[in-house]
Amino acid sequence: MLNIVDSIGCTPVLELRHPLVPKNKKLFLKLEQFNPNLSIKDRTALGLIQYALKAGKLQPGGRIIESTSGNLGKSLAMLGAALGFGVTVVVDPKVSSSALNWYKAYGANVDMVTEPDQSGGYQQSRIARVKQLLKLEPTAYWPNQYDNPDNPDYHCETTAKEFLQYDYDVLAGCVSTGGHLSGIAKGLKSHNPNIKVLACDVKGSAVLGGSFSPYLLNGVGLAWRSSNTHLEYFDYTVIVEDKHAISMCRLLARECGLLLGGSAGLVAFAALQLLHTSDVNSILAIMPDSGTNYLDTLYDDNWVREKGIVIQDTVKLRKFLSATTDAQQERMAHA
Repeated sequence: MLNIVDSIGCTPVLELRHPLVPKNKKLFLKLEQFNPNLSIKDRTALGLIQYALKAGKLQPGGRIIESTSGNLGKSLAMLGAALGFGVTVVVDPKVSSSALNWYKAYGANVDMVTEPDQSGGYQQSRIARVKQLLKLEPTAYWPNQYDNPDNPDYHCETTAKEFLQYDYDVLAGCVSTGGHLSGIAKGLKSHNPNIKVLACDVKGSAVLGGSFSPYLLNGVGLAWRSSNTHLEYFDYTVIVEDKHAISMCRLLARECGLLLGGSAGLVAFAALQLLHTSDVNSILAIMPDSGTNYLDTLYDDNWVREKGIVIQDTVKLRKFLSATTDAQQERMAHA
């Protein structure tokens, strides 16, 4: 008899066949939306809980308190219900109404911060609130996806094994906490040093350098670089604007039947940029979650219009990628 835990992992890979993919090159997508809660965070949550139980940091029947922008909270709430833990998720106003109902459906407590931190984001405010709650309930466990080495260690030891069975030149993924991409990258490189890694982030995030400024995408980027982000495993980096990531989501839904989240659109577009501007022939891109989480935002015409986003169609996206290629070639010619 299987438990819901047993359905986590072993997600499918498909090849994206679309005119935006350069001729004679390949882009593969690993669809993490096939996890039970529709995201890669199911893996992260499971690893954090398993490691905490083994180390005695989390007691059977205890409580988990975590800061989340969306998906990790869903995963912890699901596992809390399945494994008998109490769960409190600390969120901010950017969280979708569907995510809030998702947490509550599993019986999790929701605690929302309303004041942004000094950078204008909410991540540090959420963490400060987690620490306040831990003082009120000192026996509770904080997984701390940002700085807990159990996060990348689990992905290195477990998730990376799924990526070893495919043939590709570059692994592409987004950075936020850095846990899944750093862990998978470390695991892959330990088996095959020739595999390169592309780290993708949203414009406005400070993870890969620069100062923070607000952006629209949820579940990607941070106002700082967490200790779980290990830059030494990243061979390439690409920064993507909100409009290109959101446009990519819309395009993949309408032209390929793939309903993906904003971070997935970001990774797919960044992977296309690398294919267009380098001699890389094949990329396996991690698609972190499903677009069902964002039907009332990224896929809602009114929301997109209110945020000032102009959706780019295939022609405009191809023009941008071609211009990027021309700029890259010009830089190389003058190097």
